[in-house]
Amino acid sequence: MKFKLAVIVILAVLMFNSCTDEKSVYFNAILKTEKGMFRGIDIGNNIEKVKQTENIEYLVDNMPDYLYFDYQLDMGNSYTVSYDFSDNQLYEIEVSAYFDVIEDANKLFNDFSAHFNQKYGKGKVADDGYTAWKTKDENDKNIEIAMVNDSQDYGYLSILISDLDY
Repeated sequence: MKFKLAVIVILAVLMFNSCTDEKSVYFNAILKTEKGMFRGIDIGNNIEKVKQTENIEYLVDNMPDYLYFDYQLDMGNSYTVSYDFSDNQLYEIEVSAYFDVIEDANKLFNDFSAHFNQKYGKGKVADDGYTAWKTKDENDKNIEIAMVNDSQDYGYLSILISDLDY
């Protein structure tokens, strides 16, 4: 009797796991953490906070009002993150992800859409193909998260997080 119950439980767990839709293998690398607005960073952070949060080893451009990081995911797949500052306050984050396989970009786009929908409510799709979410941060700043999947000839995904009050 215990053996039958154990087999039934194992089969139920296997069936449940096979029905769940797993996230892209790249999702967690690009999101990095649930903390902050994105990657542990918030709009309004200063340049030092961003440098402390990102991996400085991948810093390509380091200017007074701009930081640019270039990350490799695996062979042929990469992403970049740029940060724009004014008066040492972050007002824009841009992530661009590049994939050899279009389906990888499509999967990642769907995963981030689901993530942002859960966090900020259903996004609005514009005529230009961007999906956008609007929210306010803890300082009552108006923030927009805009994302586009521009995968036609190769996999390309762009996420733009902006201070609309800037």
